[in-house]
Amino acid sequence: MRTNIQLDFGDGMAVSYSNLSWIEEGIRHVYKTAGIFRVSALEENTLGFYTTTLYLHATCAVEHIQLLAQFVAIKNKEVHLTAVVWPIHSRTLSYFWWLGNSTEPVISLDGSISYTFTSEGMNTVTVQVSSANTILQDTKKIAVQEFFKSLLLSFSPNLDVFNPDVPEWRQDVGRVIKKALLQVSDFPKDQLLVAVFPGVPTAAELLLLPHKNQSEGRKKKISEILASALNQNLVEFELKPGARVIVYITQLTLAPLVDSSPRHSSSAMLMLLSVVFLGLAVFLIYKFKSEKEMDARVKRRIGNACESTREIPNCTSV
Repeated sequence: MRTNIQLDFGDGMAVSYSNLSWIEEGIRHVYKTAGIFRVSALEENTLGFYTTTLYLHATCAVEHIQLLAQFVAIKNKEVHLTAVVWPIHSRTLSYFWWLGNSTEPVISLDGSISYTFTSEGMNTVTVQVSSANTILQDTKKIAVQEFFKSLLLSFSPNLDVFNPDVPEWRQDVGRVIKKALLQVSDFPKDQLLVAVFPGVPTAAELLLLPHKNQSEGRKKKISEILASALNQNLVEFELKPGARVIVYITQLTLAPLVDSSPRHSSSAMLMLLSVVFLGLAVFLIYKFKSEKEMDARVKRRIGNACESTREIPNCTSV
């Protein structure tokens, strides 16, 4: 009796066998990617058929993990955190997130979560993933503020030649840029952050984190000093002997103040409503005035018509 067996490995590959005898080592198949695969087998002959299914979890060792997170977060506003692993896994890992001062991790099967920081200051975020007999992790520090100012920076083209596009290099360059900025202003060291973006051309973000008790005049003065120094190409650093890099301002003005406090939102709303009501009042006054003028013109025309009608008999009687 002829018996056919079909095997579907769940990754787009399938094989068929006819009159297969016992194989001591079984049927071998190599999966090229990690994931969960649905493997099915179908056996059929003249007497009927039989099918069975199993789910196979194929894994591979994680070589590297990187945590992607913004450098500054607004207090009481959601922050998105993402973990990227190499090689890429598809829903086959468990992620352990250590957030702030929490003593217990948040566990997820996805490499992305959202979190809200409720207090100001520097917060540490660590993500861990278990692979084989080792645990890999990456850590980032996030400054949590009620408000901050942001300014985009660019650099003279010679910096791109030395950019290997690795995190360690970006951190080193960020520290050098911060040192150069502090030399042209008296901005407190702990209130200034520089974040260098991945990729080429090299770009960075300057983050100003003023304290609550600083006056608006003081904040504005420091911002103007930094912007002026950048606009005049006064901020520079030496990458290596003979290679000086100039830091430019990408935006001609500092980014607007980002504030999470409700009073600024309510003030803006009140101002908007005031403008709307003022516009509505002007429109109603204009409309009322136009209607009054129209009524007056109509009355004058009716009066003239009546006078003309009364004069007609006198004319005909002559």
